[in-house]
Amino acid sequence: MTSSTSRQQSSTEHNDAGQRHQDERTLMSLSVNELQRDLQRVEDQARTAQQDAHYARQWAQQSRTAAQHAQNQARQAQNQAQLAQNQTQQAQAQLQQAHNQAQQAQNEAQQANQRAQQAQGHVQQAQSLVQQAQNEAQQANQRAQQAQERADQANQQAQQAEDQAQQAHNYAVQAQTDAGQIRTNARQLQWG
Repeated sequence: MTSSTSRQQSSTEHNDAGQRHQDERTLMSLSVNELQRDLQRVEDQARTAQQDAHYARQWAQQSRTAAQHAQNQARQAQNQAQLAQNQTQQAQAQLQQAHNQAQQAQNEAQQANQRAQQAQGHVQQAQSLVQQAQNEAQQANQRAQQAQERADQANQQAQQAEDQAQQAHNYAVQAQTDAGQIRTNARQLQWG
């Protein structure tokens, strides 16, 4: 083998090695660029998820506030209904006492019989009205109790929604942190 042939072969091998090295650097650059694009998409998705989680948490807090407000109103309505029921019971007791007194007056004097019967009729009519009012108060109390139970359920659902929103927010923040770490590693790989 001549010296010229040896130099030509050496030059060819050197060129081939240089070309392979260039190809490897090009492939690595393409891979890093693709990884950076993927990381950018991940960061965008994480940012969007974080915003959605933030809005969901705000909605859950507002829902919880509204549920607590409804619960307080239902409790107030129940207290008012209970107060009305107590008042009607007191009125019924007083009317029962008046009824007893009218009956006693009827027994004591036949002369006052007509007046006592009229009074008894008024008392019975008033007693019926009081009984009706008591029934309505009882129904109002039941409706208030049902409203309070619905408010309690809405409060629980709002709390669950707030917990889920907080968890989604934590996942989004963690995903964004992981994406930033991967981006840093990719840069180190590119320039390393």
